[in-house]
Amino acid sequence: MTAASHLPFSPSSAPFGAHGAPICTHETANVRLQRSDNLKRTRAFIGAGTITDESGKVVTAQLENGTEHTPDNTEAIFTQLVTGNARWRWPEEPEGEHLIGFDTVSEQRRFAPGHYLDEGVDLTVIQGERKARAIHLPPPVIINLRDPAPASGDLLTDEQLDYFRENGNNALIYIHGYNVPHGEWGRFLNRKDSQKRYGGHGPVPRTAWHPNKATVWQDTGALSDYTATPLKDDEVNGTGAHSWAIHMEYQLNRAAGFDGKDWMPYSRIINVSWPGNTGATDFMQAELNAMASGRRLVAIIQQLANAGIAINIITHSLGARVGLTALNILGTIGHSNLVDHLFLWQPAVADNALTNDSSRDAHPLGLGVFPSAHSAARKIVVLHSRGDGILGPDNTDDRAWWQKALYRIHPAAMTAWALARAEDPMDDILGKLHGAYNKKWWCFPSFLDNGFEPAIEKLYKEYLPLTFDAGETAHPQRSAYVPEVLKQTVKANWGRLEQEILAEANALWQPCIDCLRIGERPPEYTLLSPLNHRASISPQVAKDYVLRLKRLAVNGWFPKQSPRPALGYVGFAKVTGEGTGFFRDGFIEDNLQDGSWAEVDQSSWLFSHSGMRIPTQELFEEVYQREIMQSQLLANSKFGRY
Repeated sequence: MTAASHLPFSPSSAPFGAHGAPICTHETANVRLQRSDNLKRTRAFIGAGTITDESGKVVTAQLENGTEHTPDNTEAIFTQLVTGNARWRWPEEPEGEHLIGFDTVSEQRRFAPGHYLDEGVDLTVIQGERKARAIHLPPPVIINLRDPAPASGDLLTDEQLDYFRENGNNALIYIHGYNVPHGEWGRFLNRKDSQKRYGGHGPVPRTAWHPNKATVWQDTGALSDYTATPLKDDEVNGTGAHSWAIHMEYQLNRAAGFDGKDWMPYSRIINVSWPGNTGATDFMQAELNAMASGRRLVAIIQQLANAGIAINIITHSLGARVGLTALNILGTIGHSNLVDHLFLWQPAVADNALTNDSSRDAHPLGLGVFPSAHSAARKIVVLHSRGDGILGPDNTDDRAWWQKALYRIHPAAMTAWALARAEDPMDDILGKLHGAYNKKWWCFPSFLDNGFEPAIEKLYKEYLPLTFDAGETAHPQRSAYVPEVLKQTVKANWGRLEQEILAEANALWQPCIDCLRIGERPPEYTLLSPLNHRASISPQVAKDYVLRLKRLAVNGWFPKQSPRPALGYVGFAKVTGEGTGFFRDGFIEDNLQDGSWAEVDQSSWLFSHSGMRIPTQELFEEVYQREIMQSQLLANSKFGRY
């Protein structure tokens, strides 16, 4: 029989020291915390957070300066911690530098970004001093070309350049497409404080968020298990260009071998945000913006090349015009094979855009082809699909019977109706119009800002009117009577515009070439901005442009010919091979035959214009994994450290 104990506490056989003894008798110790990125480069602390020790005391770190070989504030020292179990919290991350690992001498732990935010990181405070290292992803890279900036503002920082140099010495540039706003990052879900309703019982359902911006992909479906209602992708994975950045970066890493668990090999890419969101129908203005952005991109490509970093570029939709503008300018000034791969994914440019013959340009203003772009890239890959309802005709069998009937009776009325009532995303809206790309030059219906007229009137607003306005005289092009004052005004405006266009050409002709040769951003053309895809514009080219502009004006800003089919819809099918007639292009055929170029027909896997942002498993395996990563990047170039 065991004697009853009258002690005021329960006896324990655990040894004194760090474990088993009352808190008041525990020794105190320090934690020395360092910080690095996933390349093992030491990073400085701005704030090191707090450690809550076993007694419940919260300790803030003292930051210690580094040596001449390490950054300032390279170590954080937490002192007078009670030995035993503790928890480190660092909620105030620098933007995008998400915690992915925590190493001590005895163990290595790995986290998915954001997961530690709920509970913090457990650690044991030992006698003497515990050394630990927090490992973070580097921040994302977005080059914002939407606002005016000095030339230096477009370039990568030294820190970013060092990252790509040390992360396999390569960089992938992604350029989004048309109608994409700048957007913002998503958020990390606070799973601890969120409550899900179960069968109408339990706590009041709520969805809680951490204040941190999320700059990596998150599984919306899995996170919805913790929330009151299913989450939307833009809540966690961002909006606009930020959403594209997150999705493309994640899918490319996954295609290269990222398992979704160990984030140590995860590689950042360079995302270009440019002002393509000009409205659902103002395609001409978006093209002008794309070329101005491509002109600014030149210096970034040169910066990477001068640093000896391998470059690969992926564009989507009208982003192709941004990329092709930059490469056309670089090719013009003699830079050959500067880029390892140029992937044009669903490119919203003409199917003969890559020809080296400017005379084949069907665009009424002469901006349809990029004759020198090919020389700046070692390999060009075009990914196209006839399932793309934006770049080509959709399946009219899917229309409701009444829509089909109305379209047969009055196709223009049907189109106007569809545009007027549309509230869907662009893929859904314009896909219902039996292909949007081939209607980009439309001037009907009049209540839409579409065709050439809105962009041209905005560009030349100081020189209007340039035509006889229909509001002032009925049927001006057919009327025998046009007010003489209006005639003289239009004539004088054309004279002034032509003179100033030629003056701009003369003023910038040589400076553009000089800037490009020394790796600086070339000046942008203003009055000649429709030709911004050229390295420099000679006076003769400027004169030819004025003639083209006048011909377009005489015809009410409506071109006499239709645009060439979109390269992202038909690939090279209508410019190569027997039966293609006048537009058969021997130069394109030669490049396809010798393997300098390749085309991938995705018609069996891609059924919407932006389907690659959140791909099906089949599209991921066939295109991201096989065609882009395995067949090209990993075989002929690099992607991160994979």
